[in-house]
Amino acid sequence: MKWLKNLLYFFVPISAFILSMYFTIDIVLKGQETTVCPDVRGKKVEVAKEMARNKGLSLIILRYERRNDVPYNHITVQKPDANIAIRKGRILYVIVSEGPQLVEVPALTGQPLEKAAEILGEKLITIRKTIYIPHEKTGRVVAQVPRGGSTILEQGGVTLVVGSEQRPFYMLPVITDANIDALLDEMEMKRIRYTIQYGSNGHAPGRTDIKTSIPPKTIFNNDNELIIKINTGGQI
Repeated sequence: MKWLKNLLYFFVPISAFILSMYFTIDIVLKGQETTVCPDVRGKKVEVAKEMARNKGLSLIILRYERRNDVPYNHITVQKPDANIAIRKGRILYVIVSEGPQLVEVPALTGQPLEKAAEILGEKLITIRKTIYIPHEKTGRVVAQVPRGGSTILEQGGVTLVVGSEQRPFYMLPVITDANIDALLDEMEMKRIRYTIQYGSNGHAPGRTDIKTSIPPKTIFNNDNELIIKINTGGQI
């Protein structure tokens, strides 16, 4: 039984030491202040460091990763997770996006479309859509979205509004034998394309019928050629 007594002499001090260490650590931990871990995801590193500092935490970057959907120098992952209670003085580990970077959209208003495309290409910005509107600045950018000076993700896109040739519209009046000469003069002045076709069905003269390819009181532009059919001998 002597060996059992010696074994107890050996283990009792060790057990007492372990228990005392446990209670000491427990008391120390309970005495430490806690804080709520901030949510730094999507924040710039500089902003995240300030948020961590305000909570009594340190911030360390574990690594950078390529992310096309998150701007450069913005945080993508954090540990510990956000909004949980942790001890002050702990380290907040984060992973940071290394791109694409934010780029400034150049001001393109007034530039020819070809030059605007060249400027955007140098900044790795694509033309998402081109909208043409009647404007005196034909072939030039008259508006853009986003506007010049704003920032977008690299390889993002912009919409350009480009001036095109202004095409006036007209309303075709009712053409009669009495007003046709004056109307033809007006169309010549306005450069409206038209063709006159004459015909006769052999009926007795005395009545002139006039028909047009575009119905009267219809709005049209000079892309449409107006065909005027004149029958001097009855209906066509």
